[in-house]
Amino acid sequence: MRDEVSFALPKHSRSWWMTAVAVALPTLAAFVPVTAQETGADNLSTTASPDSGQVERAFDRYVVQGGWVTLFGLIPLSIAALALTIQYAAQTRRTAIVPREQIDEFESLFASRRYADAVARAAENRSILAFILHRGLTASRHGVAAMDQAMEDALEECATTLHRRIEPLNLIGSVSPMIGLFGTVHGIIGMFGSISDAGGVPIMARISANLGTALVATFWGLLIAIPALAAFGILRGRIDILMGECAVAAETLTARFREPMPDAAPRPASGGAAAAPSAVAVVSAPGRSPA
Repeated sequence: MRDEVSFALPKHSRSWWMTAVAVALPTLAAFVPVTAQETGADNLSTTASPDSGQVERAFDRYVVQGGWVTLFGLIPLSIAALALTIQYAAQTRRTAIVPREQIDEFESLFASRRYADAVARAAENRSILAFILHRGLTASRHGVAAMDQAMEDALEECATTLHRRIEPLNLIGSVSPMIGLFGTVHGIIGMFGSISDAGGVPIMARISANLGTALVATFWGLLIAIPALAAFGILRGRIDILMGECAVAAETLTARFREPMPDAAPRPASGGAAAAPSAVAVVSAPGRSPA
């Protein structure tokens, strides 16, 4: 029967605060220039610095001119990408996958041959290393080969789960240029429509407005896709490195089970020679520890 022990990535309040700040700051930064322009136009005309006008013009040029595709599609997507990147970076850490203190704890338990306590501790801890060790130790009653296979399956399961978790970043990085391209096509259609409405006479003001919409949408699509795909690649590489370290740590900790116990009484082997029983047999009896 499959054991009910599972691993869990940390959900500390700090990571949620970081995500909330990452969502709130760009939103506030986007609305501040508009608020200042709408509510304080008279005061700004006498007291504002030249930089405030540049900020408002930049906001109009890179946000407002992008139209509804940018305002309601690409900008929320950029906020989501930033929040997910910070959240996944906070969760995919060495302390959640292969914490050094747990390696020392299990090594101490195995060295003192407290195998039942090691199984209990592996069931209590929620790190990936503890999850893999628990799978291997509970399967060790069927032999070393079964233990190795159980740990390999658990390692693959954890790696698949972690890679699937960061997949939204890859999706955002792939979809955002398409949304930007949609905005580009929308702006170009509007440009040709304005020329048609003017009787085939191009009016530069209308052409520049529609062309600006097309370029701003492309700008935001690339601005979202490049960091999102870069973050996805970095996080995927970090997961591969940490899962490799976890596999090495689990194999090192269970290496003693692949060797005969030096103080065990010899028993006849198939060829007539004396062989010592494996320490795996002790793990399958969690009610007692070896003498």
